[in-house]
Order: sequence, then C-alpha cells, then structure tokens
Amino acid sequence: MLCGMQLSAVFFTLDTIVVDDSAKPGASALLDALDARGVVSAVLTNNPSEPTRTLLETLELIPHALVGTDSERKPMPAPDLLFRACEVLDVPPWEVLLVDCSDAGRQTAASAGCLFAGMNTSGAFTIGGLEDVVGIVDGAGPSR
Repeated sequence: MLCGMQLSAVFFTLDTIVVDDSAKPGASALLDALDARGVVSAVLTNNPSEPTRTLLETLELIPHALVGTDSERKPMPAPDLLFRACEVLDVPPWEVLLVDCSDAGRQTAASAGCLFAGMNTSGAFTIGGLEDVVGIVDGAGPSR
C-alpha cells in the first residue's frame, strides 16, 4: 500500500506501449504482470477504437479495455476517455494509475483525480520505462 492508496487499474495511452506500429519493449510482459497481480488494464487513445484494436491484437497486446474517441467522447486532455474506461472496468478513478509521456496525460489524470506516472516526464511518479510500472503497483497494492 502506497500512503494508504489502493490501485485497481493501470491505464496506458497508446503511445506508451506502441511505437511505429510495434510493441514497446516490455509492454506484453507488463500486461501479463498486471494480470498476475489482479490489476486490470486499459489503453486510451485519441483515435477511433477499431483500428487501434486491430493493431493491439496484431501485436498481441490485449488490455482489459480499449477506449477511443468513438461516439461523443472528447479527446485527452479531457478526462472522458479515462472516465469511460473506469466505467467499463468498474473501478473508481482514484484507484487508477495513468501512464503517459505527455502533458496532456498529466492534465487528464489531474482532471480525473487519478495518479499519474510520467514516462520521461514529471508526474506523481516519473518513470524511465514500462518496467518501472510494476514497482509502483507493488508499492500501492491492488484493492481487488
């Protein structure tokens, strides 16, 4: 447990796990490690869901949820995508860690009331790579 906080979910923006249509090193292992800990995952993208789903399936990166800018959802930094992922996965935003590499992600997390791990950018946690996420999760402990 991290300062009394529980983590039930880790959400990623597409750019944090995919680059140039390839999985970033450690992305698949991280999703597996989260599964093993009972922590659900989601990918948020400012793109439509279906092409992103096809890409993730091709790369064998299968999160518990994928939320894109389909319907009337506003793109990040608005918190709409994050709130929709919370709804789909039945987790409150305060039990979510959002991992991203941009100021828009930090703004999204702040608007939604969740923790932010900045990949090579500042946040509640500043991480150098995906391998650092498990340490954060292990420090906080899942609530499920």
